[in-house]
Amino acid sequence: MAEVLTNVTKHSGARRAWVRLSFENGLLSMVVGDDGRGGATPDAGTGLAGVRRRLAAFDGTVTVTSPPGGPTVVTMELPCELSSRRTSPSSGTG
Repeated sequence: MAEVLTNVTKHSGARRAWVRLSFENGLLSMVVGDDGRGGATPDAGTGLAGVRRRLAAFDGTVTVTSPPGGPTVVTMELPCELSSRRTSPSSGTG
């Protein structure tokens, strides 16, 4: 997600950006959007392509919607399970 936010600040010309995280049915979804100029493509450089490659290693996906003129929305999804709840604090103090 940091790579996508870096792209927003470097390339989009956006005045606003937003981030939404959610977890449902074993799928972590991370969505980053901005009101910039659009035109982002995963194949045009190393940034989004690198995000796609790294998530694919864990069966994750990246979808980019970025028409010329904007806005841009990047959706990253990663299958995962939440870790089990701890029954006691790790410090053992209470």
